Amino acid sequence: MSALFAFMLVLAFGSTARTEGPVTSKPDPERGKEVAERVCTNCHLVSDRQTKAVADVPSFAAIARQPDQSEEAIMARIILPKHPMPVIPITKSELEDVAAYIMSLRSEE
Repeated sequence: MSALFAFMLVLAFGSTARTEGPVTSKPDPERGKEVAERVCTNCHLVSDRQTKAVADVPSFAAIARQPDQSEEAIMARIILPKHPMPVIPITKSELEDVAAYIMSLRSEE
C-alpha cells in the first residue's frame, strides 16, 4: 500500500512540475542527461564530467551495464526503489528521458 502511495505521489508531483524543452513522444537521452545532472548528482555518478558521488551508490554506467537492464526496469526502480532513495519530483516524460540516458551509457562501453 505504501508503495502505491509513493508511486501516486511521484505522479502527482511530476504532473505539476515545469518541463524544460520540447515534449516529444520519444525519450530524449540528452534531455535525460540534463535532468539527471539536475536531480541525481547528489548521490549518483551521472556522467564522466562529475567527480564526486556517494560511495555505495552505483554510477549510471554501472546501472546500464547490469544484465537484462531495460528502460522499463530503470523507471520502475526510480518509482519504487529497493534502497532508500528520495522521492524525485519529475514528470513521466523526464523519467523516460533519464532512463533513455542511462541506457545510452551501455552502448558507449
